[in-house]
Amino acid sequence: MPSPGSITRIHLIRHGAVAAPWHERIYGDLDVPLSELGEEQSRALVRTLKGRPLDGVLSSGLARTAYLADLLADQAGLEGVVDARFRELNRGEWAGWGRDQVEAAMPGAWDQFWAQGGVFPVPGGEDMSQLQARVEDALEDTGRAYEGREVAVVAHKWVLRASLCKVMGLPLERSPMIDVPHVGTATIEREAGRAWYLARLSWDAMADWAAGDGPRKT
Repeated sequence: MPSPGSITRIHLIRHGAVAAPWHERIYGDLDVPLSELGEEQSRALVRTLKGRPLDGVLSSGLARTAYLADLLADQAGLEGVVDARFRELNRGEWAGWGRDQVEAAMPGAWDQFWAQGGVFPVPGGEDMSQLQARVEDALEDTGRAYEGREVAVVAHKWVLRASLCKVMGLPLERSPMIDVPHVGTATIEREAGRAWYLARLSWDAMADWAAGDGPRKT
């Protein structure tokens, strides 16, 4: 049982860079592969977390998160857990499209989406309020399951954005302003009975990869 005043700690980690054909396309919760760079980013991050007292490793189950989660779980001697509530924002009819296709189907919609912080309703997809609701539920369940312990959750850019907006009390319209690099990590913590707070951002750890990274607007 956790001791009084013990801290529950969750490391929210974005996956590595995806394969080049997807750099100019919208993929959302499609199961797209990592690039070689993304795999190396993942291995490098795992090395930096060696020795962390992880009691659990979760992922969204998509291949690009599972790769890093499996490495972390193996290093910690754990069995990885999949929670589909940590999957990326569902892009509906836009999934697999480029910006030109979006503009042809819905003139002005691309700019509206970014101006409204992902709250803009994509046909057949999710908006950020829906994403935030399911991610909040997943974080609460994870916090209860691992109370007083430390876990890693390998997820996605919009998942981290939604989580950070919730923890920091920011409106979802501000979410695109939170730049989440590949394998960037946000650590949230709480004491029993208290709210989550942001304990640490480690955006700079992978700065050396920036030159080889692809566009980040998908």
